[in-house]
Amino acid sequence: MMGLPFHMPRQDFEQRCAPYAGMVYRHCLHMLRNVHEAEDAAQESMLRAFRAYPSFRGKGVASWMYAIAHNTCLDVLKSARYRREHLTLDQPDAPFDAVSGAPTPEEAYVQSAENERLWQLILELPQEQQTMLSLYYGEQMTYEQIALATGTQCGTVKSRLSRAKNALAKKLRETE
Repeated sequence: MMGLPFHMPRQDFEQRCAPYAGMVYRHCLHMLRNVHEAEDAAQESMLRAFRAYPSFRGKGVASWMYAIAHNTCLDVLKSARYRREHLTLDQPDAPFDAVSGAPTPEEAYVQSAENERLWQLILELPQEQQTMLSLYYGEQMTYEQIALATGTQCGTVKSRLSRAKNALAKKLRETE
């Protein structure tokens, strides 16, 4: 075994995956819409990623981390405890200030419903398309950053993102 480089999995994990912890949390928060649940799910996602890291062979760390977070959130949403705790119609009141131009409660409700509809349609897309849309719009990454994060060429990112946008637009048209 002499001559073989010894890499601590923890150090490698921290170097390659830790920079995506914020993305993981934001995705969990977006899916779960609860700060405490999102924190727990993000922590669970990072733990799952750490445990699976020794078998990770791809270059697309961001998409791998995103998929783990997404699946962790789906597990939370499917759990009986989550359904029991969130079985309510109460939503936090939207801020309203007529002078500042903040949305009225009705406008806030409509916007929230539209965002929810859009999110549900995104969740119906293939995982790769969800990842592309999330990295581009949610994380506001450039094509080059997405290419680096997913281990693909910039042109591939552009075409996959274009396909994802077209698929989402088609779903939007079908539901109108």
